[in-house]
Amino acid sequence: MIIADKAVLAGTARDASGPGWSSLRLLVKSDGMGFSMTETRVFPGAVLNLHYKNHVEACYCIGGRGTVVELESGTSHDITPGVLYAPNAHDRHEVHVAGPDPLHLICVFSPALQGDEVHGPDGSYASS
Repeated sequence: MIIADKAVLAGTARDASGPGWSSLRLLVKSDGMGFSMTETRVFPGAVLNLHYKNHVEACYCIGGRGTVVELESGTSHDITPGVLYAPNAHDRHEVHVAGPDPLHLICVFSPALQGDEVHGPDGSYASS
């Protein structure tokens, strides 16, 4: 049984952040589940240009409002609580925050993240 308490994980190597975002890694590769799960916040005013070349992800919104833009097509999707988005084909995408509150997401990555990754210059995480 794995028990992950965000109060215990906060401030550890599993508490990653970068310009405009923070991500608490609740499950990571060393947990042996084959996927990772994060609690991620994208802060107001942030625009994240992302391209997960080595992972697929699914993000479920539990708070805030934002937009995800598919960069190849320009298609824009509103993200609000209760909406999931999953760039399942390694889609290049941008995440924009709308409003005064952070976009609050629960994200799953496959393969699992190590736990301390931050985005590279191209918006990706390195291979796990």
